[in-house]
Amino acid sequence: MDVSIADFAQNRVTNPGQSEIIRQRLYDYQLYPLAGAQQLSFFQAPIGQGVTTAIGATVGAAKSQWDTNMELGGQLPSGKSYLIESVEVLFLPGASATANTYTTASVTQFAAVAALALTAALADVQQFYSTGMLEFNVLSKNYLRETPLLAFPPKAQLDLSAAVATNSATTAQVAQNLAKAFGRPYYLEPRVTLQPAVNFEVLLRWPALVPTISTNNGRVGVILDGYMLRASQ
Repeated sequence: MDVSIADFAQNRVTNPGQSEIIRQRLYDYQLYPLAGAQQLSFFQAPIGQGVTTAIGATVGAAKSQWDTNMELGGQLPSGKSYLIESVEVLFLPGASATANTYTTASVTQFAAVAALALTAALADVQQFYSTGMLEFNVLSKNYLRETPLLAFPPKAQLDLSAAVATNSATTAQVAQNLAKAFGRPYYLEPRVTLQPAVNFEVLLRWPALVPTISTNNGRVGVILDGYMLRASQ
């Protein structure tokens, strides 16, 4: 059977010259170890690789859609491009010191010892955003370098008023605390387009290890907000 170029065009599953644009964030989460880290590299471990940070997941399991929406490591698959408008960094303090696990830190506690743990989680948030540097590289070329991480507040965040009440210096205390990064989102000007099969990475870097005050693991997410262009079917 003879096959021609026309046969390829007639039987293709994508529409030539047609694509669709959707609003979709690229996200990637990983653990911030209690001992600290000098570098965390994001968007390199796709679904099925790396280590999950999802609550309730099997300890040490690979990443799932709860951790990332990357299909390939460090690049977009064929048929997809992405226009980045802004960059966000989300830090969530934790309550687990076990390796490769993350448990959400409580926002409210009762009794003096528990209240101390709460203020330690609060200090973790402050320390994380007050330190560190973000680098965004495409094909080993740098397009963004900024410090501290407070420059990259998340657009969506939990809001809670804080209060501490006590009737003793050592026993009964009730505390509610939540720290967050807040401010104008970090918009890329000019915007950056990621092409398929083009390597990119976002690095969070520190000059030295910065352990958590709470001595628990945290969860860190980097979000690239913008538009996905994908081949239409």
